Amino acid sequence: MRSRLLRAPLVALALTVAASTGATAQPAPRAASAASAASAATGATTSTPVDTFMISVLTMGPGEELFNRFGHQSVRIRNLRTGLDSAYNWGMFDFDQPHFIVRFLTGETRYWMQSYPTVPLVTAYRAEGRSVWEQELDLTPAEKDSLVRYVQWNAREENKWYRYDYYRDNCATRVRDLIDRVTGGAFQRALAGRAHGVTYRGETMRLARAFPAINVAMDLALGTRADSTLSAWDEMFVPMRLREWVREAKVTRADGSVRPLMKAEQTLVEDPRYADAPTPPNYIVLCLALGVGVALLAVALGARAYTSDGARWTLGAVGGLWHLVVGIAGTLVALAGLFTRHVYMGHNLSVLLATPASIALALLIPLALAKGAPRLVVKAARGLVGFTAGAAVVGCTVSFAPFYLEHNGAVLALLVPAHLGLTWAVLQATTYPRDAR
Repeated sequence: MRSRLLRAPLVALALTVAASTGATAQPAPRAASAASAASAATGATTSTPVDTFMISVLTMGPGEELFNRFGHQSVRIRNLRTGLDSAYNWGMFDFDQPHFIVRFLTGETRYWMQSYPTVPLVTAYRAEGRSVWEQELDLTPAEKDSLVRYVQWNAREENKWYRYDYYRDNCATRVRDLIDRVTGGAFQRALAGRAHGVTYRGETMRLARAFPAINVAMDLALGTRADSTLSAWDEMFVPMRLREWVREAKVTRADGSVRPLMKAEQTLVEDPRYADAPTPPNYIVLCLALGVGVALLAVALGARAYTSDGARWTLGAVGGLWHLVVGIAGTLVALAGLFTRHVYMGHNLSVLLATPASIALALLIPLALAKGAPRLVVKAARGLVGFTAGAAVVGCTVSFAPFYLEHNGAVLALLVPAHLGLTWAVLQATTYPRDAR
């Protein structure tokens, strides 16, 4: 089956992530106008609501692959009269969809909602080594009926599609919004003023902790908008956070009574292999060591470039490769922020730390360090390395300003020392008269 039941982060390719402005599906009809949409999966009828259904939230824990690290969520509907049992999820996509890669990169990915028989679904997650938890919701018969009718409407071909947004419109937020819809907004009101103090950046890096290189790339890709503290409501883009808040929420009912939203909870599959980490990783020390290492290597090569052809050529290769990688990364971030719907990649300090100008340096540095290099090439290389170092220093300075929210310390620790060391080395290696080299 090409369609995969999962939440694809954006966030590695987004350099990888990806997040964009939220978009909602077309508005659903009122329950009365949807009443004629009988569903074979739920066995709903158009009669007066009776307590026929058991409604629960299924939370699937992280898996082995990166795109499974962020968990998944479904709504389970069991018809106690007919025995029908289906899990509805909003995380369906197909790599073979026309223009999938282009849509993904521009933030226009189309996902859809679909149901699966619950028991085989849980069995599939067990085979993947992923935990599954079930939380039965304490809903009134009318609320259950409203939920079932909405799901029936949403499952229609003309209604099932939506523009996926990793942070603001995904498989978890769709479940969150459905619960809030059928409780008349009581779920959101119950969580007003509550939060764990987390951010989009922190949650993304926490869940992708098993992939250090991709984690640093996502840190580079995310801009300042990813560093605002989230409310409990916004935290629930993560399925495991939604599970926590469903457990804790006490909602005010129509009769004025206050009682827990969750009626009962059970673990259907317990497997701790891929459990999500409690905190985000801190790669500052590791990245600083790498950045200083690149800088020291460049300085050593630059100091010997006047007397050693090998040192000069090695410096050209190291500098060229460094700026090629950094330039491509910075260009992708800049383009994403300017021309795509990945808004959480915009307002990004990384464009100063990894400027598109580095792409030119990937060619200019090796040419400028070659014997007999034209003065124009040497001047261009010297000017651009000075620009990249200056931009990195400015970016570093701004990042420590109290008014600036972006927290990408690992990226700063990696890029700033390396830029400064390479700049000194190139300037040193190209200081001597051309005929003396």
